[in-house]
Amino acid sequence: MDASDGAPVLGAWVAEMDYGTSPEVETALTGAIRDGLLGYPPRWLEPRVQESTAAFQAHRFGWEIQPGDVRLVSSVLPALRATISHFVRPGAPVIVPTPAYMPFLTIPEVFGHPVIQVPSLRGRAAEGRGWALDLEGIRAGLERGAGLVILCNPWNPTGRVLTPAELGALGDAIADFDALVFSDEIHSPLALPGHPHTSFASLGPALAAHTVTATAAAKGWNIAGLPSAQVILPDPELRARWDAFAPEVVQGVTTLGTIATLAAYDSDVEGASWQTDVRRLISDNVDLLAALFRGSPLEFTPPEGGYLAWVGYDHVALGDPPARELLDRAHIGANDGAALGTGWERWVRLNLACSPDTARRIAEGALSILPAAAVGTCA
Repeated sequence: MDASDGAPVLGAWVAEMDYGTSPEVETALTGAIRDGLLGYPPRWLEPRVQESTAAFQAHRFGWEIQPGDVRLVSSVLPALRATISHFVRPGAPVIVPTPAYMPFLTIPEVFGHPVIQVPSLRGRAAEGRGWALDLEGIRAGLERGAGLVILCNPWNPTGRVLTPAELGALGDAIADFDALVFSDEIHSPLALPGHPHTSFASLGPALAAHTVTATAAAKGWNIAGLPSAQVILPDPELRARWDAFAPEVVQGVTTLGTIATLAAYDSDVEGASWQTDVRRLISDNVDLLAALFRGSPLEFTPPEGGYLAWVGYDHVALGDPPARELLDRAHIGANDGAALGTGWERWVRLNLACSPDTARRIAEGALSILPAAAVGTCA
């Protein structure tokens, strides 16, 4: 990627890490190549990853599931497509709290389901949390006949890790409606220190009966190029409905991706430190960004999970959208907030899974496009 002047650009937009992957994953992958495991997944692999996923969920998050509750899928987005096409009433709207991961806003319409965007609460309206779900807005969408609520926890792009109380309140909001929740928990292994992750479906059988949970090692161990994800369905009826079409959605699961997943989950249960070190690096970069932005007009709430920073320029006068200004003037590539929902055109999404020097460059670039008068207000 180049800026309009042809200068090289620092890509801070794609959701990958600069940290490679864990030694355990690397060893497992090289071993698999030596063993010739480059074809279709062998039959023994699926039960192994089911067992590994259940053990990891119990160890890391305290969610006691059975291996038989786990189904394989290539990645989270195919799981969403399958949920919409097989579980949601034809034409029923899909509720997407915004700002949202970009495909959540486009995939439902491909299947003939209009999207109801529910802008989330922020600032004082979020009761000190920085960001919060607008439960009244979600309930209003359900009253309009919505058949699915897409939940992202940890929340891409705001970085919120929703608390059990918040998740329970969402459960109360949907209890009176014939609707499902698709819970994207792919960033859960990257919940930062002090912000424990809770799965929506773990709050009880009633919620589990209406929830498709999708997760993966892809983000936490930086292996997104090796498709292998998991759908967790503790409810027998919902699981049986999934199994009716499971053969079509398991296509695309890779042998190497599943072996890497096994190594990731098993090593975490066994106490490997790589992921702990990664979360510490990300947390340090979050602190650096917060310190550099302090006193500026930029809007930024330190993320509690994941490595994405959501930065607002609502109170800044710029000639072009912030993402364009960052590209042309600071030579930094960022996600344009317009793609993450209506009303977020003055926001950008930035990646903090990088070295401290790179994080500093990203932060200083974000500040560099502020008008001179705004810069003068910085502490």
